[in-house]
Amino acid sequence: MARRTTQSRGARTGRLITLVSRRALCVLGGVSERRLEVWEREELIVPVVVSSADEGAEPLYDRVALRRIRVIRTLEEELDVNLPGIGVILNLLEQFPR
Repeated sequence: MARRTTQSRGARTGRLITLVSRRALCVLGGVSERRLEVWEREELIVPVVVSSADEGAEPLYDRVALRRIRVIRTLEEELDVNLPGIGVILNLLEQFPR
């Protein structure tokens, strides 16, 4: 498995944040890259940063993106919620403190 990770310091906390590549996120989240692209077009998943690698810019994702993938998969596969509905639910979930 080609899993590229990098670490970055959080702007607010100064804590290290682990970032993973698109491919690693798909493997960890159990989704295809095509499915992830659909969710990105719908702005359900957003990369944290886009790295500037020699072969081109690559999006990098954090743990929040992985959690969102798991929620999206549950809503889609187990509860049969459509993409607009998933967007509404995710926005509502973000409004509640954890």
